[in-house]
Order: sequence, then C-alpha cells, then structure tokens
Amino acid sequence: MSRGDLLLDADYDSVGRALRELVKEKRVERVARGQYRVALPGKRAGATDTIVEAIGRKIRRSRRNVFLRSDFAPLGSYDAIGRALRKQARDGQLVQIGYGLYAKAEVSPFTGKPVPVVGIRKLATEALGRLGKKVATSSFEDAYNLGRSTQVPTGRTLAVEDRVTRRIGYDGNYVVFERAR
Repeated sequence: MSRGDLLLDADYDSVGRALRELVKEKRVERVARGQYRVALPGKRAGATDTIVEAIGRKIRRSRRNVFLRSDFAPLGSYDAIGRALRKQARDGQLVQIGYGLYAKAEVSPFTGKPVPVVGIRKLATEALGRLGKKVATSSFEDAYNLGRSTQVPTGRTLAVEDRVTRRIGYDGNYVVFERAR
C-alpha cells in the first residue's frame, strides 16, 4: 500500500506521523519509500527482503538466461534496481552483456571470473528475442551449410531483420550483427 491508498481526513504530515506510529507498533512494515504493507504475524517487522535478495531469488527461480533491467522494475526505483544489479554482478550472480541486459553467471573454475552460464550466441539470440527482434542464420552459416565454404562459423555473427544499435557481449567478446536477407 502507499500513502495515497490511505483514506484519512488529514494533511500529508499527519499521515506520515500515523504511518510511523503504525510501524513502531509493528502493525505495518515499511517496504520502500512511501510504500508500506501490513505486518505478517510471526515475521519480524522490518525484516523485509532487500532488493538484492529479491533479485537474487527471481534469478535463481527463472528458467531464462537473459534479464532486462525492466524485469525487476516492480521491486524498486530505477536507481535502486541499478545498484542491486551492480551488486549481483560484483558477487558473480550476473554478468552485464549490454545496456540494461544481464545474464545468469557462475564463477569460472579456470579464471575465477564470473562468466555466463550459456554461450554468447544463445545469450544474444535470447536477448534479441526479449527485445522483439527476429534472428536468422548468418551468411557464414548459410555458406557452410550449403557447402560453399569449409570454414566452420564461430557463431558470433547473427543475422537480424531489424536494425540493432546495441552491443551484446561480455569481457571483450561481442556478437556481430548483419542484415538478414
């Protein structure tokens, strides 16, 4: 609930005082700035999950590999979500693969750095799908599949039907986009 949900015949300051009193009496919990909820019995007041914990839980439960910043928008403000995502990236739970794009990660046994759980091609394909772009096979894959080339494509080139101006990748490895025919 928010302050606006309270139907009180009072000015803004007295609503704030009433809410502080309810929090002190442990009848209401403060969730975020201007956001409150009824205190759950048996749960300690003020023991609400942090945004970082909520994001971590959502990542663990999800089958997706790619997350948009907007996926976490209901959990807090734009800045708070940004701070929480950066903390998740520092802790090795996420890797930033583009502007507002994050991927599930785990710590590499070889380098000790966080790396995405799946390959860069699958990440880019899933990310573009989440952004509403259609992906097709690249000209390199077509040439290899038709026998015109013996070079095995790396998978880092994706054909996209729409215009894509963002870079998708991590640690200096980025996907190259070409126009689909």
